[in-house]
Amino acid sequence: MFSIYTIGLITLVYLGVLFAIAFYGNKKRAASPVIYSLALGIHCTSWAFFGTTTQASQFGWAFVPTYLGVIVVMLFAFPVICKIAKLCRQHNISSLADFIGMRYQHSHIIAGMITLICFIGVVPYIALQLDAITLMLNLMTKDSESLTPSIGFYVVGLMALFAIIFGTRTLDLTEKHTGLMYTIAFESLAKLAGLVIVGLYVCYSLFDGVFDLFIQASKHEATIQILQSDFSIWVFASHVLLGVCSMFCLPRQFHIAFIENNNENELLLARWLFPLFLVCMTIFVLPIALAGNILLDTTQFSTDSFALSIPVSMGNEWVSVTSYIGGLSGATSMVIVATLTMGIMVANSFVTPLWLSTQVLPHLKKNLAPANILRIRQFTIILVLGIAYWYHLNISQTAPLVKSGFIALSLLAQMFPTIILGVYWKNATKLSALFGTLMGAGCWAYFILYPSILSSYYFADAITDYDLAIGFYISFISNTVIFVAISLFNSAKNKYSNSRNEVAKRFNAQSSLTLPVNERKSNFQIPTNDLLALINRVIPEKLATAFSDRVSLSDAANLAYVEPSVLAHAERLLSSHVGNASARILLAAISINKKEDINELTEWIEQASQTFQFNHELLQSSVAHIPQGISVIGSDMSLIAWNQKYIELFDYPKHFLRVGMHLREILQFNASRGLMNQPDTDLSSEELIERRIAYTLSGSAYKFIRDNKNGRVIEIAGSPLPGGGFVTTYNDISEYIHIQRQLEESKVELETRVEQRTAELNSAKLDAEMANTSKTKFLAAAGHDLMQPFNAASLFASMLHQRLKSADDKELTQGLVNALENADQLLSMLLDMTKLESGLFKPDMHSFSLNPLLKNLVNEYAVVAQQKHLSIDYIETNVWVHSDRRLLNRIIQNLISNAVRYTEAGRILVGVRRRNENKIEICVLDTGRGIADDQKRLIFDEFKQLDNKGNNEGIGLGLTIVEKMSQLLNHDVKVQSIVDKGTQFSIRLQRSKRGTMPTVEKEDSVNSQTFMQHKTVLLIENQALIANAMTTLLQGWGAFVYVAHDGKSVRKFQQQPCIDYIIADYHLDNGDNGIDVCQSIIAYRQQHKLNTPLLLLSTADRSQAIRQQADVHNMIYLPKPLKPMALKRLLQKTKP
Repeated sequence: MFSIYTIGLITLVYLGVLFAIAFYGNKKRAASPVIYSLALGIHCTSWAFFGTTTQASQFGWAFVPTYLGVIVVMLFAFPVICKIAKLCRQHNISSLADFIGMRYQHSHIIAGMITLICFIGVVPYIALQLDAITLMLNLMTKDSESLTPSIGFYVVGLMALFAIIFGTRTLDLTEKHTGLMYTIAFESLAKLAGLVIVGLYVCYSLFDGVFDLFIQASKHEATIQILQSDFSIWVFASHVLLGVCSMFCLPRQFHIAFIENNNENELLLARWLFPLFLVCMTIFVLPIALAGNILLDTTQFSTDSFALSIPVSMGNEWVSVTSYIGGLSGATSMVIVATLTMGIMVANSFVTPLWLSTQVLPHLKKNLAPANILRIRQFTIILVLGIAYWYHLNISQTAPLVKSGFIALSLLAQMFPTIILGVYWKNATKLSALFGTLMGAGCWAYFILYPSILSSYYFADAITDYDLAIGFYISFISNTVIFVAISLFNSAKNKYSNSRNEVAKRFNAQSSLTLPVNERKSNFQIPTNDLLALINRVIPEKLATAFSDRVSLSDAANLAYVEPSVLAHAERLLSSHVGNASARILLAAISINKKEDINELTEWIEQASQTFQFNHELLQSSVAHIPQGISVIGSDMSLIAWNQKYIELFDYPKHFLRVGMHLREILQFNASRGLMNQPDTDLSSEELIERRIAYTLSGSAYKFIRDNKNGRVIEIAGSPLPGGGFVTTYNDISEYIHIQRQLEESKVELETRVEQRTAELNSAKLDAEMANTSKTKFLAAAGHDLMQPFNAASLFASMLHQRLKSADDKELTQGLVNALENADQLLSMLLDMTKLESGLFKPDMHSFSLNPLLKNLVNEYAVVAQQKHLSIDYIETNVWVHSDRRLLNRIIQNLISNAVRYTEAGRILVGVRRRNENKIEICVLDTGRGIADDQKRLIFDEFKQLDNKGNNEGIGLGLTIVEKMSQLLNHDVKVQSIVDKGTQFSIRLQRSKRGTMPTVEKEDSVNSQTFMQHKTVLLIENQALIANAMTTLLQGWGAFVYVAHDGKSVRKFQQQPCIDYIIADYHLDNGDNGIDVCQSIIAYRQQHKLNTPLLLLSTADRSQAIRQQADVHNMIYLPKPLKPMALKRLLQKTKP
């Protein structure tokens, strides 16, 4: 085992080596075919170390099936790989989403869907790599618990930095990342070396060769089951199929295999070198699995960790470090490339287009800069890795899904039909790709994800590998069937249409691979100068200059608008830097939306001249029948046109209006009828007419509302005509104004009613609060008064039990004592409820050891449990917590009390479970009758008991108090239960650092009943019964007792020469309280130089305020009812 600092240093040095290799690789112009072949080993993640051994232990597979699927692709589907790689090189593809989206008519919806699916599938996969790093640190170190998250965080930060430095150096998405390829190739060698060295160490150091290992395995019970296990052909086949799909559907594998590919020579070498690499990675998997099951205790070491736990447990440090570096290589290489690819996909499909749409387009010249777009891509990489790190901390470690790798890869495999059929089948459509993929994802969620979630949280039985395989087959086949069916349907529907297959033909026809990039058509019409300005702002200077030179040398330089071939090249150039969606947004921003060419425009003009007369007649007919009144005034202020509605609105006489009539004449006629008057102005009619004419002459638009004497309300709106003149519309809005006024009246009435209702509700609320306050005060007072007789009864019962000698009599008195204690508990619950409702509880939060509290409670209820023939067990803990000791004691006490009360047979278990984020759970489990799901919420209601048989001693407040006190302390309460099997209550609270246990003085074992002989006690108690009981009790212990009931009666005793103890009640006669009386006695005795007695405050008031007052005045607080044995122990330990 190593120290955490040693492992941290090893990790840091290794990551430094990766950075050095990447910097060295960046100086190379291109990666060699060997580097490319080794970089394909990105397929082997940390799962190659921490997963394959479990698979071999479960099924006895000697060859990893997913590796076999990849080998099948490389050997038998090599033409498919070559074709996809060539398409990616020709079309400057930058990601998996970009490739699929371009195949389907450059669909941004398809690209966005693919990005979302990849995000859902890849983020848990990244989190698994971080989990593997945590597992390795825990295996390699003894003291990793506190510092492992820190090392994990620094590793994540360095990987994000690596992806940014060597993956997003420039804006060009098609640039090859040679530094990244060199690093991934090196990590592939590190993975291979680590696994091979562990395998050789196991076979030839721990055993005498491979044959000896298998001979030993044939004699070991666990390994015999492995060697004779069911082969599970359907499970094996599903993993092989996933391996086939992973070569095309894993974003990291697609990026290395196709985006980073330079030429076909690299593929020719990788065709045999990459399968050889996979064979070497799998050859020692089964031997390691057999050795781990023979040498290690599988209850202590997970089968996932055999590749590291074997050398660690055997004490071989060098092999352990080699294995650790190999596992770290598998994790970091996957995280770096997966984060880079997802960052590019998310940025291109979502973040950059959104940013361009909302921020850049309104200020295109100001904000658009390559640095801003590059920062977005870098920020997205950090965001993706941050989400994966959060998933690692909060989900994958606390509630991991069963077989997360298979689940994630099954989702990503749903893209396989879309990719392969899209490349080879010309009838494949965007609609079939969309619905086929969605159908596969939906079936995946229903048959794989949902059952896995249920089993992970113990709501269902653990899902088997066979169930997962069948779920994958169903989703994959459903996806393919829907894809083919929709494609065939669309093909039959559009069999005479060639336009929709244009992009597919360019993708699929062999000749299309040699087409120049300027063949692609675009529907934008963009001025040449605007396009050149955009290219110069977005594209790096070298490429922008080359584009400008190409335009200047072509005929396009003399055109006002960019020709289609140049525009297609510009769109491809922009797409290679900002993505397809962002490129379309930028081009649309500078497009004038002139989609028709000059010939089409000429044809439109001819058609317009032919139909002008028809449109003129149609216009006249339309104006005459529209519901608004219209009048048109020429530039000389003469009437040109009007409609019938205008005449009706103003009640003009027949034949009054005529063409050429001056506007002033019309306005004067309306003024003479009082239609020009406006109540909100002092202007005369003539002044209003002049203002109206001035508006018209100035060409200023206007809009106002006029109330006519005939009761009509008319909205008048005027707008200037381009050649001079004015058109005015008149709309009768009388009905709308009437409705508006009714609504305003209704609004005022509604507001009045709301105010009245609010006042009534406030009054009712105040009455309810007063009633609740009265109830609380009543219960508090009643509880205090009831405590007094209970206190006396408890004292008398305890003394009677001690004095009786007969066993039968003691049994009777013990029952009496138990009954009084039950009554005391019920009354205490009532008092606690009143304090919780009145807000009097103020928690005293501090750190303390949990073990004494739990141990005392378990011991307290052990006798009761024994009487019911139950066993109550407690697993001791050394945990310290931060809480209120008294309130937490009450919470756990109520839970244990309920467990004992509702368990008829079996056992009760109390213990502590550690959780992440410095949390622990206190659990109380029983084998009782259980709680139905529909009643789990009811058990926390006040006075609610599920057992209505009448054999329960409680009143239904225990769990209510638990819930309210837990809320007060900010502790989470959870209940899990199965009917007729048992129930578990758990309280989650904060851990704290270990402190120093207070020294507990050993209790003197004084058996003498006269331990207080020669001691004098002044008892101040206003309840006669309690005073008599306390006097008898104290005298029985040998003390001399003075009794007083208020401040006045105590004066005759305060001058006694020696008083050792003063036991005072808080509530005394005549409005006195025990604290003030005791302080008066102390002051008197100090004045007369008499001894100072020990002060004890005994009261039924358990509020925090009383406790604080007692502490301030150096008084020991004793809650009523007093327990004789507790009082006896206190008096024995405290000396006056």
